[in-house]
Amino acid sequence: MSKKLLHIICLASTILLFSCSRDAIDELPALTRAQLSINLVNNGDVDQQEEINSIRFIVFGSTPGGVRLDVNEHILLSTPETATDIDAQLLKVTSSNDILVVVIANEPQSLTSKLDGIASLWTLQDMLYDISDILNDDGQIISTTGMPMTGVIRDISIAPDETQKVEMVIERAVARVDVFLEAIDGGAVTGYTAGSTSVTLHNLSRDSYFVMGNVDNGTRDNADSSKDYGKVKEDVPESDLLPGAWTATTSDTWAYSSATGAKNRKLLCSFYTAERIFKSDYSDRLAVSMANVPKGPSDVTGITEKVIETITKVDDKGSPTAQPFTEIRRNNVYQITARVGKIGIQILTITVEDWGERQDIDLNMDL
Repeated sequence: MSKKLLHIICLASTILLFSCSRDAIDELPALTRAQLSINLVNNGDVDQQEEINSIRFIVFGSTPGGVRLDVNEHILLSTPETATDIDAQLLKVTSSNDILVVVIANEPQSLTSKLDGIASLWTLQDMLYDISDILNDDGQIISTTGMPMTGVIRDISIAPDETQKVEMVIERAVARVDVFLEAIDGGAVTGYTAGSTSVTLHNLSRDSYFVMGNVDNGTRDNADSSKDYGKVKEDVPESDLLPGAWTATTSDTWAYSSATGAKNRKLLCSFYTAERIFKSDYSDRLAVSMANVPKGPSDVTGITEKVIETITKVDDKGSPTAQPFTEIRRNNVYQITARVGKIGIQILTITVEDWGERQDIDLNMDL
């Protein structure tokens, strides 16, 4: 996998809602004229930016006859741009006291015709996609498509001659799992060997619902589920669970060092996977196998299909709470660290790096 995405943290967008000016589009009835000005921004850190190749804006409004599609506009950019480089887009909308806005960036080409024909809020929510459609043969995101991202915000009210400002977040529609190798203990040696050292991540999935609400937008994880938007796959058939495999193509060996700045921990490989909820019996949880990992000058070690069952999540006060590992969530980076010491190999910690705020998850798995 390419390393250029390893340190991406977050991507945010801001939506500005403006009332119509006197030169608003004439075909809208006079009492419903309004303009929606959408401006995408992020926090300015170049390591956290994604290139955007296309943007789609879908707007639904509430009317006396029910929820109605108001806008479905797909914009292709002539050259990829980051969010901060994109000019604000003006959309013609019908004023309403209950507007829902969906922003989609870098939609897979396999979904374009379906998205063009979207007329129902619920059809959009049920839309599935296969994340393999956005990956090349090396498992990297296809550059011409880019990282797919979606965001949903609702309960927006806009009326003629009224100006409002609404902040919105868009999130990546995939999760990623990174596998690291770390030397621990004084004198411990580890590394990887070309054509020999391998990692297998079991139970990766590819199918996912495409559009999902966002916690920061108030459209996911609400106590009142009627405010949520989106669905998560669960009870995924065994036939849809696949292994991800990596074999080293180069060799490297390093010994544990206590020196300041020493790189005792190095990335081995990364895998993209779809968002889903695990089964309660652990049968479809992620599992890790590693083979032919150097342990010292001449020995090797490994592990076989170790299932990740329980995690200890550390809250914002530093208090650990044990809980089951129940789901893979989009826009998260799951970092698995295998540690090699004088005795052997063990996986001691898993951290979840949200592509927004960081969360730490400790997993005790003495192997």
